[in-house]
Amino acid sequence: MLSRTAYQMLCSWKREAHSTALLVDGARQTGKTFLIEEFAKREYPTYIKVDFIEDSQLAVALAAATSVRQVIEALTLASGKMVVPGQTLLFLDEVQEAQNLVTLSKYLVQDGRFSLIMSGSMLGVELSHVKSFPVGFLREERLYPLDFFEFCDALGVPSSVWEMLEECYAKVMPIDEQIHQRLLRVFRLYVVLGGMPRAVQEYLDHGYDLGAARQAQEDLVVLYRDDIAKHAGDRALQVKAIYDSIPSQLDKENKRFVLKHIKADTKFERYANDFAWLTGACAALKTTCVRDPRPMLERSEEQNRFKFYFSDVGMLMSQYGTDVALAALAGERSVNFGGVYENVVAQEFASKGVPLHYYRHTRLGEVDFMGEASGAALPVEVKSGKAYRRHVALNNLLRSQEYGIRCAYVLCEGNVSEEVREGKPVRYLPLYMLPLVARELSKGTLDGVVAEPPAWNS
Repeated sequence: MLSRTAYQMLCSWKREAHSTALLVDGARQTGKTFLIEEFAKREYPTYIKVDFIEDSQLAVALAAATSVRQVIEALTLASGKMVVPGQTLLFLDEVQEAQNLVTLSKYLVQDGRFSLIMSGSMLGVELSHVKSFPVGFLREERLYPLDFFEFCDALGVPSSVWEMLEECYAKVMPIDEQIHQRLLRVFRLYVVLGGMPRAVQEYLDHGYDLGAARQAQEDLVVLYRDDIAKHAGDRALQVKAIYDSIPSQLDKENKRFVLKHIKADTKFERYANDFAWLTGACAALKTTCVRDPRPMLERSEEQNRFKFYFSDVGMLMSQYGTDVALAALAGERSVNFGGVYENVVAQEFASKGVPLHYYRHTRLGEVDFMGEASGAALPVEVKSGKAYRRHVALNNLLRSQEYGIRCAYVLCEGNVSEEVREGKPVRYLPLYMLPLVARELSKGTLDGVVAEPPAWNS
């Protein structure tokens, strides 16, 4: 089993399970069902699982349920299991097929005999018509693909390495060069593999075979496209056109999504719901442009100016040729991986609950990401080449006194260092330190082919 930090979230919820149900959302194939079942086996003496896609007849029966009694009667009859008061977890999977149970979850919790977890795919789309969410009785969480820390754990990177990274991050000290190079290789491997559990497991199970992992990624893209055709209604063609366009849009120099590349002379308003469908289905991530790089960034969002990323960088890479993947793995400088690296950052930030913004000004230029920490905006640039110390837009932003920006981060392939630009510190951090940057932004504070991964025991 791939270790997931979300397991701790489930344990945290269990401590309050007497008062809330848990609704777990997330993109298809991110491992929701597997993780919750493992949790149920380890943490509860008994559990009842119902998959409403596998048991469509039960879904129909429960769709008509209007009381807790009717729900319990149908579930226990269908599962053949008894509810043991105080010891049973009820796991309702693919709950989008029996949406009234989300509304009834308040009363299922108040019944008090069991804990309740509901899960499903594309809940942001499918549950949009639910009449009433039980506020105060329902905790909502989202499961993302493996983040970089979880990926490192799957590859056997020792915890002592991360302890060392924590210290170097806090003290702005360079990493041992040998470890630095190994971690860069792990990061490049993550760029190619991504974090979808199936792709990572295929890589590990088949002796580090990237071909097996790539086939899994391509299959997942086909699955997502099938979901669009099945669930996006009469806008399926438009939604699919947007999704298929993401790789080429990210290959452009400014990486901003431009609708005219799909259809000439069209306006954002006509496609706004299609973009919302993809983000609601957790198939894509939207990074919105802001005009004012000061706290409360959402105040100056430009909803029609944004970048659009895949929910998983490995799935994105599978849409480029294998030569691109090989170049990424080798760290070749002849290919521009700016959009791909930005996809990794967006994915990591989103998994930590960091709102996705970037900054653009016609005179000052553009900065890849903009976060908030310690009462000020924090610009974050992402560099894939050797010239990572050349950043005109970032210098312009630091020079401007009106925004109160105190420092900036540059994620790159260089080692940890810091220099002063326009009287303010610019911290250069290797891309593999991304989880530490994401953590700080989520807290809102600043603390100071066969491709075998590195052998950490040698």
